[in-house]
Amino acid sequence: MCLCALCGVQAQTIKNGQRFWDGGVLYTAKVDAQGNVVMNGISEHEGGFRFMLSKVLNKPGQYALFGYEDGYLPIKGESGAVVEYINKEGMNFLAVRKANGDVCHTLVLTPDNLQNCVAQERFAETEMEVSDVITGMLLNNTYLSQFPRHKLRYMRNEILARKGYRFQSDDLKHYFEAQPWYRPVANNNSVNLNIIETTNIQLIKSAEALSDDDRGYVPKPEDFPGGLAEDGRDPNEGDMDQSYFEETGKTVQYDGQEYIRVTNAKEFVRAISSGNNILVAKNTTINLTLLLNDRAWWENNFNNFKWHPGTIRATPTREEICSDDVSDGRQLTIYNYKQILIRGEGNSTLVVEPRYAFVLNFVNCEQIEIRNLTIGHTVGGSCEGGVIGVKGGWRISIQNSDLYGCGTYGVQLEDTRDFQLYHSKIRDCTYGIMTLKNVEYANFDSCDFFNNLENDFGLVESSRSNVVFNKCRFFANNGDAKLFKFDRKFMLMNCEVYHPTENLGAINLATQEHTMFSENPFDTDIMDRPDVGPDVEK
Repeated sequence: MCLCALCGVQAQTIKNGQRFWDGGVLYTAKVDAQGNVVMNGISEHEGGFRFMLSKVLNKPGQYALFGYEDGYLPIKGESGAVVEYINKEGMNFLAVRKANGDVCHTLVLTPDNLQNCVAQERFAETEMEVSDVITGMLLNNTYLSQFPRHKLRYMRNEILARKGYRFQSDDLKHYFEAQPWYRPVANNNSVNLNIIETTNIQLIKSAEALSDDDRGYVPKPEDFPGGLAEDGRDPNEGDMDQSYFEETGKTVQYDGQEYIRVTNAKEFVRAISSGNNILVAKNTTINLTLLLNDRAWWENNFNNFKWHPGTIRATPTREEICSDDVSDGRQLTIYNYKQILIRGEGNSTLVVEPRYAFVLNFVNCEQIEIRNLTIGHTVGGSCEGGVIGVKGGWRISIQNSDLYGCGTYGVQLEDTRDFQLYHSKIRDCTYGIMTLKNVEYANFDSCDFFNNLENDFGLVESSRSNVVFNKCRFFANNGDAKLFKFDRKFMLMNCEVYHPTENLGAINLATQEHTMFSENPFDTDIMDRPDVGPDVEK
């Protein structure tokens, strides 16, 4: 399934006199001899609704967005942003894009006058079911502004659910499995989206990245009938409520040690410091994306908090906690820290929304331990990113955790030593299980690797690394994919491997001790092991 781009879109040039409706303002195009456009808008309210579109040479149907005279932009989008005139599947509209390519504003071509456009908008808002609107109509920011952020997330994912998408995030899976119309497919790659659905997903996601104030949302009592506790998600993931602005975690005694207990993204990031024990509170899901997108917070805080606007040319040499740019959003990267324990108290989860971001990315860190956590992505991707990234440093340990649903692999290790994964799961990853490059000793003990896919490389890909698997199980993975891609010897001890013989890959390099092989990934009733995954260690 491709959510990255609007493939096969036919470009078209804006013509003089054409009218475009964005849900609140009706714009009329005035085109000059060079093809540049001034958009003049009218609405039910007074205001200077004007902006300019500069034609991009040699790219038909593509424009650059600019303010008119004073630089003010009445639509969502930054100065210089790409604007495309899209003509596909009977739809004609302008799509304003963010730097990561996602649509952040839409203007649909219309023959109607302002009165008719407003009437149609009111009808959609008051008379139509939300499910029908999000799947059958091109959305706009005016329509979306009537919903709080936490509802936008469910609206966005309902578009996928209506197609049978299998969700990896537990709250989404439980929510949609309770819907009588939900029929999950066997393989998410079979889910195909049309131009409306693809654009609406991107537009809703862009709206979610903004605060409710920035979107013009007016809170309604019916949005929270039982208070935020009935939202079903951590408050930090939903509305910009008061908990988002809380700055400190609480120090607690847990299991004989002192921890900083955290309940939201700010508390979690602030607690990261060499020598600290961090406890993600019980029954808490921390979505890091809202904070990672809050540039002002990163730039106005302490010296070791950094916002990286683009590709980092030089790796930081001191302790830094960074919001790093990736192709479809931002990721948390931790540089040069030592002796940190991150632990879940029970039913504790860390997630991010960008498909091509690591949830946690460690660079040149030492003695980092992660225990009893579920870590993953709200939506799977297919190009880059992963659950846990490790580059440089040494002695990174993950125990009794569930790593799921990433852009590519569960763990990606490079130029590091003494990595350990114990009693944990890597599952539902869109490329494969792991990649290792120049790793001096990686030990995987009592782990389950299942429901992972693969495109061009091995499910387990290793180069110049020393790797040991002990009491591990490989099952229910893509049988058409090579399982092991290794360039040196590795060890399989007391393992169970359910995979077609012809696709075992570099099995000739494996030193095998008491390892069982089965031809079919699904030919046995494989039960959950009581000591693997979160909340089973006690």
